[in-house]
Amino acid sequence: MKDQLSVPALGMSVTGNALPLFTTVLQSGIEIKTAHGETLGKFLSNFSGFTAKYLADTVQTIFLNGTAVDDLSLPLTGSNPVLALSAAMPGLAGAIFRKNSFHAALRTDTKTLSSESDQEKSISVTLKLFNSIARDRGADLLKTGLCLQSEQLANFLTRRPHLAPHIVHIQFAGKEIAYEELLAVLRTVPKINLNIVGTDG
Repeated sequence: MKDQLSVPALGMSVTGNALPLFTTVLQSGIEIKTAHGETLGKFLSNFSGFTAKYLADTVQTIFLNGTAVDDLSLPLTGSNPVLALSAAMPGLAGAIFRKNSFHAALRTDTKTLSSESDQEKSISVTLKLFNSIARDRGADLLKTGLCLQSEQLANFLTRRPHLAPHIVHIQFAGKEIAYEELLAVLRTVPKINLNIVGTDG
């Protein structure tokens, strides 16, 4: 609990139509605490918009620790499981990894994923969202707030200098800072609790 309290908050306001441009930061992965052994389906249903219909119709590829899976009843185990979601991908690779596809038998066997024994009461899950999943659901996550590695946000902004003019207000650890200070400040802490909202001003 002490570690979570020590993670500083970073709030940013961006021009209203620019918020979707920031959703691709979710490809880097956000960190979410959850109960050890919670199922994939229950974990995902905690997030706005991740309804059973959305998971069935739109989320076509689910990777757990790098292995494509179909079963949302699989438990999240281990110290830091990595869960990645994608819409349908093109070509043979997409067909192989797509849920319930004819080619799904070509995947790595996933049975061992649910056999781990771990006594931890809570775990930190790294959730990564790609392509239209990030665009569809990313704005809500950014508005609600999320935890990620500071270096990931610093790299994201460094590679996208065109985003800087869209950032109209920044508050770090309760103090207003200029964009010019942001990258340096991000290098001083390992993680941040990030919140981004759109504004008309």
